[in-house]
Amino acid sequence: MSISQATLRVQAEWGLPVGSSHRTEPFPLSALSSRIMSVPMPSDAFPSLATPWGAVSPSVVQVAGIWLFQETAQALKQAAWPASPVARARAAVTNGLHPQPPGAPPQFTQHAFLVAYGEFAHEIGLIRKLRQVAIPQKDVIHLSQAKVLTFLLGTLAGIAHLRDLNDGPHPLAHDGPALRAWSLAAIAHYTGVSRTLACCDEKTVGAITQVLHEVSQPFIDREVALLLARKLPIILDLDLAPRPVSNTSTTFPDAQFGWQDDRVGQGYDAALVSLTSLTYGRLLLTGFHYPRNPIALPRLQGMIAAAEARLGRRPRRRPELIKQRLQALAAPLAQRQDWLQAQLNRQKECLAQLDTLPAEIARLETEAATLEAGYQTRGREAKPHSRLAQARHRLAAVRKKLAQVPEQLRQAEQATAAHHQRLDQLQAEYTALKAHQAQLEADNAANPEPVTMAARLDAGFGTGPNVTWLIEMGYLVYTKAYNAQVAARLKDQAPPDARWTDVGRNAKMLAWGEGSISECPYPLTLALERFHTPEGQKHSALIAYRDDGQALTLPAWFNFYNGRQIIEAGIKESNVVFHMHPLKMRSRGGIALQEQFALFAANFVRWAAVWLLDKIVCSTPRFDECLTRVKAMVRVAANTSAWLIEDETGLLVRFDDTGAFPGAELRLAGTWRTQPLLLPRRKVQKFDFRDAFVSGCT
Repeated sequence: MSISQATLRVQAEWGLPVGSSHRTEPFPLSALSSRIMSVPMPSDAFPSLATPWGAVSPSVVQVAGIWLFQETAQALKQAAWPASPVARARAAVTNGLHPQPPGAPPQFTQHAFLVAYGEFAHEIGLIRKLRQVAIPQKDVIHLSQAKVLTFLLGTLAGIAHLRDLNDGPHPLAHDGPALRAWSLAAIAHYTGVSRTLACCDEKTVGAITQVLHEVSQPFIDREVALLLARKLPIILDLDLAPRPVSNTSTTFPDAQFGWQDDRVGQGYDAALVSLTSLTYGRLLLTGFHYPRNPIALPRLQGMIAAAEARLGRRPRRRPELIKQRLQALAAPLAQRQDWLQAQLNRQKECLAQLDTLPAEIARLETEAATLEAGYQTRGREAKPHSRLAQARHRLAAVRKKLAQVPEQLRQAEQATAAHHQRLDQLQAEYTALKAHQAQLEADNAANPEPVTMAARLDAGFGTGPNVTWLIEMGYLVYTKAYNAQVAARLKDQAPPDARWTDVGRNAKMLAWGEGSISECPYPLTLALERFHTPEGQKHSALIAYRDDGQALTLPAWFNFYNGRQIIEAGIKESNVVFHMHPLKMRSRGGIALQEQFALFAANFVRWAAVWLLDKIVCSTPRFDECLTRVKAMVRVAANTSAWLIEDETGLLVRFDDTGAFPGAELRLAGTWRTQPLLLPRRKVQKFDFRDAFVSGCT
């Protein structure tokens, strides 16, 4: 159909006069809502008008810069325009309330996997538990919990921007079957979703996060049990994921400037911990935003505490190492106390001299004056070794000594303050170590079945205090030295004829044996790594600690440590698949929930892939491959078309021939068809809309 034919068809459907004298250029209907102003038609407006119009100048109107005939504008002006946003939302929910009758024709969805995910979400209790979370917002048409669930649904669909819920290429707002699978009659406009997430305070975010953890816990417990049954260690990978924002933005709350991706930028840091899983490959245990440029040890402690809470397991602590540190700290404490006592005694002497020396000076002055008077009476000369000369010398010495006492007192007071400060630090360290030792012993007493756990960290966590704390907490530690001087020192000390071991296509390692790093009192196993880059040859120092009597060969060490790329791939997955960058929200609650939903979605998709294996009726090689790739499940399968065919045995999901998986079929139970919808308690048809436009209630 040509543009001219399409224009005539649109005019006919709107009841507009159709004739050859009308312009053939199409016009945007949205412009017709502008103010209509009637003006005389300019003489050169329609140079191609037919002759029958003659000298008559028909009346025309201008709509948003477009000239239309008067009768056309009047017909459009009298046409029924779309209702208000509230009325449209009410109509969408009302239409979604009508159930599909038995024997109805197949339904079409453009989000096939979201239908399957909805049934899986019902089975694990996700939707039921999210509905019970209290959200501080008034419900008008859409339940607040439903809008939070909509955000999670958009995350599983891989939307890049929040507005894609309504305005995307295949908007979820128009996919009734996919919404019904998640107990949604309709979804709110994305602006309403944004306002609801902004209303979620810290308590609400914590409650929603707790629901996600409760739903996830059975899967994590099964993976931990599987690892322990096979006598394998629990391997945790820790890393920081930068969440950058525009450097010129001022609307992201709590965003800070810091070092990220080899440059300074504004944004957030997400502290992530992942578990290496036999079934799913990777499970993200915890993730939370942490201020940039903080003290590193408290951040590490928070990450480990959160991971152990999720796992319900922990290794045997090493309080005996604390005992060694306490014994080593006893000697500096005693020495510092002796130094402090000596300075206190010196202060006492100075104060005593300030009290006694003036009287001594007065006595010596009297003695010298008496001797001088006697010498003058007898006419004697005061020789260098005479009694008068000696008295004068003693007087000068005492006066000099008194003049020096204030400075000596000041020095003693200064030294006393320094010793006091250092002693307080040592005593605080000693007290903290004693408390730490007691806590480790209590942990061991409450942990009759400790497990072997290993922590793999990048160089950002490879500081002395971090490594020390992890060792004392019972972990096997694999990391790189934070300080580049460690690698530089090993490189300088390496003999010229050192034998390097090939550990990779572009990497060699040199075993160093036992060594140490600053601020770590325990012996570590060090190795020097050498690799080539376009900028030249680079070196790094690898650090390992294990007390199980085993040691890895250099190739095994290299491969095991670089296995931590699994969490780096998780960070990339969150950015590319679940679109953590750019951030979809600019509120504290929205940003926090986006982080939690992205972490949960990465796990949820993996669980659902295993669950779907039993639901396959007919498969294809491409469909089988899709179930092994998270990106394909989110970006392709969750956005591909399928037919939903209901029968007595359940629901058949038949992928459309025009989609990505023609011929593939899934058999679902379809139990969600009988589940109640997420709607406010009062029926939509009885809503009072007088206050429907209150902020935050769209």
